[in-house]
Amino acid sequence: MHDLALALPSSTDHGAAACDEEAATARGFENAVCMTIYNESLVLLRSSLSALIASIDAARREMPTRETRSCIVIIVDGEDRADAEVLRFFQRAGLADTGFAFPALGETVHLSRHCAAAIMAALGVHGEVTGELHFALCVKACNRGKLHSHALFFRGICPVLRPELCYQIDVGTVVEAGAVDRLVAFMKDRPNVAAAASRILTPTPGNAAGTLSVWQYMDFVSQKAVMWPTELASGYLSVIPGQFCVFRWSAVSARPSDDGGERPLDTYLRGLSAVAPLERVMFLAEDRVFGNEIVLARDKSWRIGYCPTAEATTDACDTFQELLRQRRRWQNSALAVRLWLWGRWPSYLLRQDKSLFDKARFTTAMLWQGLLTACEVISPAFLLLLVCAGIGVLLHSKHPALTGTTGSALGTTAALAWLTLRDPSSRWRSALCLARDMAAALTVGLLAGCTLYLLPPLQAGLLLAPAVIMAAVIAVSFPGQRWSALSRLPLYLLADRLISLALYGYALANVHNVTWGTKGLISNRGDAEAEQRRMRRLRDATAGSILGIDAALVFAGLNYSGRWITSASCVVELFTFLCLAVVSNAAVVWLVSACGSLHFPRLAALASFLRKGAAASRAAIPVAFAQATRAG
Repeated sequence: MHDLALALPSSTDHGAAACDEEAATARGFENAVCMTIYNESLVLLRSSLSALIASIDAARREMPTRETRSCIVIIVDGEDRADAEVLRFFQRAGLADTGFAFPALGETVHLSRHCAAAIMAALGVHGEVTGELHFALCVKACNRGKLHSHALFFRGICPVLRPELCYQIDVGTVVEAGAVDRLVAFMKDRPNVAAAASRILTPTPGNAAGTLSVWQYMDFVSQKAVMWPTELASGYLSVIPGQFCVFRWSAVSARPSDDGGERPLDTYLRGLSAVAPLERVMFLAEDRVFGNEIVLARDKSWRIGYCPTAEATTDACDTFQELLRQRRRWQNSALAVRLWLWGRWPSYLLRQDKSLFDKARFTTAMLWQGLLTACEVISPAFLLLLVCAGIGVLLHSKHPALTGTTGSALGTTAALAWLTLRDPSSRWRSALCLARDMAAALTVGLLAGCTLYLLPPLQAGLLLAPAVIMAAVIAVSFPGQRWSALSRLPLYLLADRLISLALYGYALANVHNVTWGTKGLISNRGDAEAEQRRMRRLRDATAGSILGIDAALVFAGLNYSGRWITSASCVVELFTFLCLAVVSNAAVVWLVSACGSLHFPRLAALASFLRKGAAASRAAIPVAFAQATRAG
């Protein structure tokens, strides 16, 4: 390690600082950030790398008395796939073929030290940054997959750097200035947290944003406002997003006490040689698998945290085809991970190294994942029955003027949403998008009014509760983007089921496809014919089961109350109850969190009582998450 320190060159003349550099390297690093590149452009790399450097510099300035040692590891997955401008930047900035070179998993890594300002200047970004950073660059000879890049980082590079915290970030993700410092503080205050997710959104839609951009933004908002808080409350966050997250190196690399045990890192990287069809689908989203291995690790009750104050913005899919490929990976891998976890649920309950509380928490998490899966499975049946119900209302309406107005508004919204599906390039783009948003708001208002007017109060309240609670939760969760989110909520409510159905159907039809697929690598012709047959059998079994369930639900719904179903349909009510359970759980989580920030004596006492009761019952939201929410 001392030889490594002495070989590190500096882009500035520090004179006697060579001894300090040797000491800093011998101590290891506080932060090691892994940034993987496939075929992304220099523009995306510039935005991500410059924001990361600025965030690391802000963390150093936040505590000037503490020396922050950070290394940015850049791994290019295939020299032949990389953008030529990106490779020229590495040469221009002095990151390639300089510093100390060491081997890792058959590749060569170049480790060097540079002024942060010099790297920013090479990127063509002007900013006031000071201090120095280490960079480790590895350009792989050929593409070997993202999981191999992670293996290279964790197995080959981290043992040399010996970091305290390991980060993953995708090119295209732009972190906020205080994100790194907040994640460091989050992990320092919570020694039982092995990994933490940050709050990631797509860019906030502008006035002329297309329907596709609006849906992606609102989908991320609903995840961070509704899904993630409820998963945390259940005791298990199912995903550690690779767009920007942090791991505790001592947790993922620690060996268990028994001789035959494996580290979470080793079991996670088994995906490099995964041959079972279900495992191949699982590792399409390796971040979910890593979280599983952390939770299932022996001899330690590790938790996965969420730091909503560490904010980042990731790039959205530009086309619907790209979105289809992205969500095919996400949705199929999520289902495969759930199936895999449910298969290990019984053995987890029999383990001697887990406490009763750990087993109860894991059981609660598995039940919650089952609820989410039930929502996804019956969603196609719900949508079809809802369309049938709408046709029935139009044909047999006792209020033709009211239904005609609502139907016209719905049709107008659908037409405008289709015309503005992508970011429109015409001179009328802003006017069309404004008309679309206004039509969506009017349609939602008319639908809500019809529900309140035509149905009994209790039934109407039940049907409207999910949307109302979701709006309230989003308003509380995103104070800085409250108007942006709520103004797009009507369009999201109307378009979500249709877009989600298209994505879900495409994912089911392509379960056998295990290519990365979003920005390339869309063919798996390298698989042997026997392997392709195995994957197709998995697709047929999975898709056939779900289609059979939906067909049975549709048949039951159509025969429940005659030829044309009404709002009394058992399937519609069941889906409403499931959605109500999801958003109500999130509302309770956020309410308990918000009570802690109240300054009124009686309400503050009530908040204290709620927190003590939650701690006594070993349920409710973790204190760490409540504190992070109040800080945001």
